[in-house]
Amino acid sequence: SAPSLGPSITRDPGLVFTPGEPACNVYTTGGQFTPHEDGQALTVIVVLSGGEAFSGGGTSFWSATEGAASGRASGARALHVNPQSEPSFVLTPPAGSALVFGGNVTHAGESVVAGERTVFVASFSTRGAR
Repeated sequence: SAPSLGPSITRDPGLVFTPGEPACNVYTTGGQFTPHEDGQALTVIVVLSGGEAFSGGGTSFWSATEGAASGRASGARALHVNPQSEPSFVLTPPAGSALVFGGNVTHAGESVVAGERTVFVASFSTRGAR
């Protein structure tokens, strides 16, 4: 008889995922994701496409700004930023790299200029932590 492996992470009753996640997001030419906060305790993005597969793209982040509300906050703990401003930095790590950050951090998927960028994304909290 096969050993029991237990429930998968997506069926773990102790975790609450953002609707539609975990998922693989595929960005083709012009594809992007507007500035937002995920509102969960933790977000994990794993880069699946190497830099040779696309140009442009990347994940942008904004630093907290005093007094400017984004209007996109997903919860009381969300950072207040002006997403119309330029991001503080943009990361384009190599395939296989993971970005891990808190759900109150404003971030976006930068527009892909050419090619195809694929990332695995999962935003989640432990039940009761939200």
